[in-house]
Order: sequence, then structure tokens, then C-alpha cells
Amino acid sequence: MIKSFNERQHRINNKRRTLLRYLRDESWSSLANLAGVVTLSEPAMFKTLCQMERDGFLLRHKVPELRMNLWGITPKGLLFAWDEDEVMENRPYFEPSKLSIVTIHHYLDIQRARLAAEHGGWSKWVPGNRLPKDIKKRPDAVATNPSGQRVAIEIERSIKTVKRYEAILSTYLQMIKQGDYAMVYYVCPDTAFAPRLSRLFQLIQAVPVVGERVPLTDKHRARFPVYALENWPPVVGGMGISVG
Repeated sequence: MIKSFNERQHRINNKRRTLLRYLRDESWSSLANLAGVVTLSEPAMFKTLCQMERDGFLLRHKVPELRMNLWGITPKGLLFAWDEDEVMENRPYFEPSKLSIVTIHHYLDIQRARLAAEHGGWSKWVPGNRLPKDIKKRPDAVATNPSGQRVAIEIERSIKTVKRYEAILSTYLQMIKQGDYAMVYYVCPDTAFAPRLSRLFQLIQAVPVVGERVPLTDKHRARFPVYALENWPPVVGGMGISVG
């Protein structure tokens, strides 16, 4: 019985540690996403989160407009999110007053993409809000795929104008040329949106570069594969467009 109890406590502590390490990156998340981090059922996850809230590691924030609770890391939680042999970094803790209702679902979709990617063998995921502010274009995240390539990820929930996409692709192509990224993945939470975004990219024939219109080739377009979130991430070695 003692061994069984100790093993159970060890598993619980490992899950709590995993959650804190995840939230030191993301600051806050939802019940469903956090359940995915440690592969627990939502009822079991809720119980764990309540215990961590009671212990001062997490803060619960109710969002009535969206009918959900968000769970964020506290200053105490950040203090325990680093192992003793790790260099501690100054990360933001959860401040509900800084939340914007209109971006909550977008942020949670980025996390869903992260969970799927990491389960698929991706690594070194960095949320866009932790990237330098002075880079040409901050994607929603950067990560390393199983082939060892550093790539950018954009979560696309709504359509932009063709002119805006031309400017974005132009900036990313320059960053790709500089070696910042190998490619930029567009991931669409709305499955029906993915093939339409892919078709829109096909309409773009040229992009602005230093005041000139530079032709956009199929080789360029291959750097911007489009995926529905339910089909994300691509299989190892896959570089084509998957919109199914």
C-alpha cells in the first residue's frame, strides 16, 4: 500500500510539474487544453487544477461571455515551474485584467496546434508573444519539426485581403531567405476554411519587395503549406498542402 501511495503521489507531482512548465510558457489556458497536456480526462483535470488553485499555484478566471473558466499561473506557480538545476527566467504571470475577449479563442487554438505538434514529435515550441518584438513579422509560434527545421506557425481564423497576404508573404519570404525559417505553416481551426485559404494563395501572382512586384512561383508557395487543425501536424517529411 505504501509503495502504491508513493507511486501515485509521484505521478501526481509529475503532472503538476508538467502543467507548471507548460504554463510558464503559455501563462494561461483552458480545462480542455490542459487536460491534453497531461492526458487526463477533464473531470480528473478539473480536480487537479482545483488542488493547484488551493495551493496557490494557479488562478481561476471565469469568462461569462464565453461560458468557460481560464486557468493561469501565479507568481508562486512560476517560482515552482523551474527545476533547481535550471536557470530561472522572468516570465509573465496570469493577469486576467489584460485579457481581450476577442483573442481568447485564437490563443487557445494556438495551444491546440502546439499540443498536436508536440504529440507528433515537434519540439522547441515558442509562443509568438515570447519572440523578440523587433523582428520583421512575429508569427503565432515558432517550432522545430521532426526534420530539424525551424519553422513558423500562423493560426488563421479569419480571412485577410489579398493585398494584406501579399505583404505578409513578402516579409516571410525575406525571412526565409535570411534563414530565419524553413517555411511558414498556416493552420486553420475551421476545416472548411483551409482549402479556401489555399486557393486564395494560388491567386497571388506577385508580392511587393522594395517597391517592385516580384513574381510568386510554385516553389515560393510550397513554403506556405495550409493545414486544417484536425489534420495537423503533417507527417514526417510531408511538405505539401493538406486541406482535407
